[in-house]
Amino acid sequence: MAKLLTKTSVVTGITSNQLGGPGIKPYTCGMNFHRTVVSGGAFLSLFLACVITSSAAESRRPNFIIIFTDDQGYQDVGCFGSPNIKTPNLDRMAREGMRFTDFYVGQPVCTASRAALLTGCYPNRVGLLGALGPKSKVGISDKELTIAQVLKTRGYATAIFGKWHLGDSPQFLPTRHGFDEYFGLPYSNDMWPNHPTNGKNYPPLPLFEGEKIIGLMPDQTQLTTWYTEHAVRFIEQNKGHPCFLYVAHNLPHVPLHVSDKFKGKSARGLYGYVIMEIDWSVGQILEALKKNGLDENTLVVFTSDNGPWLLYGNHAGSGCRCAKGRPRRLTAACANRASCAGREKFRRGPFATNSRRRWICCRRSRSSLAVKRPAIASSTEGTSGR
Repeated sequence: MAKLLTKTSVVTGITSNQLGGPGIKPYTCGMNFHRTVVSGGAFLSLFLACVITSSAAESRRPNFIIIFTDDQGYQDVGCFGSPNIKTPNLDRMAREGMRFTDFYVGQPVCTASRAALLTGCYPNRVGLLGALGPKSKVGISDKELTIAQVLKTRGYATAIFGKWHLGDSPQFLPTRHGFDEYFGLPYSNDMWPNHPTNGKNYPPLPLFEGEKIIGLMPDQTQLTTWYTEHAVRFIEQNKGHPCFLYVAHNLPHVPLHVSDKFKGKSARGLYGYVIMEIDWSVGQILEALKKNGLDENTLVVFTSDNGPWLLYGNHAGSGCRCAKGRPRRLTAACANRASCAGREKFRRGPFATNSRRRWICCRRSRSSLAVKRPAIASSTEGTSGR
């Protein structure tokens, strides 16, 4: 492992903004665990960097896909105990892989959680707190490195389809921070004129493609389908070289919307329909990987930005053991098979757990996933939030 870092970036052995070029050395990975949050963002950033390091000499680098939902609860998936929401694709990932029951996000709120995910840093350290609104003068700094920027220096194609929420001004958009492609909403789907209490302060909800607004007030019943179609197309177009795909669903954040495909399909009502459609989306992505011969060389992680927003009653998810829901940084994740050469096997098994309540599933690979894992001390961070 590289020497422990003291700079903002915890993903690579370089300082911020040194994006390098063809002649740069292969990335190594280090982390100052006394200064870096042991959270979903730090975990995933470290995890990906370890795999990049271990497979740097490989002609076929692994692909990475992160599927990120919004405000999904701990118990909103069958393999985590949902009695009335069917999620066969996520259940299969848990069954064939690994399920992590103790998984933290940086903060229990949209922008901050995403900042931690993409930079691997405390959101406070990168200056992104709470949930940014439209036309915010604050956003992700060009002095920070994202996972996408790191992977691009290793020859990866990168894309985000879905919710960005790290600033909607041009300098903050994902195409300025390592992503080749972007399609989706720049912030939460409730930040629109139809908001029940604050609508007069929100402009029409924009739909972005790249850096252009291609529509206003899009049909939210089609968001999950559109993101899925873009994801499948991206996989097909990049089957010949490594890629990083970030699918950030706006749902099940309120207001809830679902296409006709899943209306009436769950005893849980509208919220259940939404989760079932997201599960369908996961299945479409996994099928695209298999169809294009990539399922044995791709790591797919499914997680949520935080726990359920219980204030919304039956339009919110279930916190299960973490009954207070969203204020307690609850999230979820699943990861698909991967075949990577490396120094050390990533142990496969049904679940991993610790003293806190978070969850992640990793789908098993017939060959080992290469990760050199440092020892990580349990976090003692508080769990209060919005």
